[in-house]
Amino acid sequence: MKPEDCPPIQKNLLISAEQAEQFLRSRRSIRNYQDKPVGRHTLSKLIQIAGYAPSAHNARPVHLLVIEDSTEVRRLAGEVIDWMRLVIKDSPSLAEALHLDRVVGFWESGKDPICRNAPHLIIAHAPEIGGMPHEDCILALAYLELAAPTLGLGATWAGYIMAAIVFHPPFTEALNLPEGHKGFGAMMVGYHKFKYLRLPLRSSPTVTWRNA
Repeated sequence: MKPEDCPPIQKNLLISAEQAEQFLRSRRSIRNYQDKPVGRHTLSKLIQIAGYAPSAHNARPVHLLVIEDSTEVRRLAGEVIDWMRLVIKDSPSLAEALHLDRVVGFWESGKDPICRNAPHLIIAHAPEIGGMPHEDCILALAYLELAAPTLGLGATWAGYIMAAIVFHPPFTEALNLPEGHKGFGAMMVGYHKFKYLRLPLRSSPTVTWRNA
């Protein structure tokens, strides 16, 4: 990279330690969304920021599949429910441990416990071999989640979608990813329905200090 090609850091935009702490501590997993689509320009801005996440060996293998159509998001959520029904039938003890009957029950009552009625779903995928694609995808989505509030958006990890990608091959086929690619993470995105006015409490990290 040539120095003149890299934008200079604007000192007036630097944030203090207190501002950084509040920003990071105020992060929330958004599970209630407005019935309102996000424009592609805003989604593209969010994705561009995510592109600055660290990448092992600077390989940058991450691809992002953006499901813009809320109807398609709903259809994919239904595919996850179909997989859960299979688990309930074929592995009842596992289904009971994971409370899948409760999740399916919510769906059948008209609720969406899979994608939380989010208007958009972003799936990070990469070539399955070479480098550290899983870590790179997770880092990119972590950047995306942190950047979302700065654009007036909310986001959270789509855990059930990620589980279906790992354990239910037909779901991955439904995503129609490029050949040789694997999905490594999924994020719901949309305009949040509620605003939070307080910082949530968290347990302190477990730390072991070791001297030479």
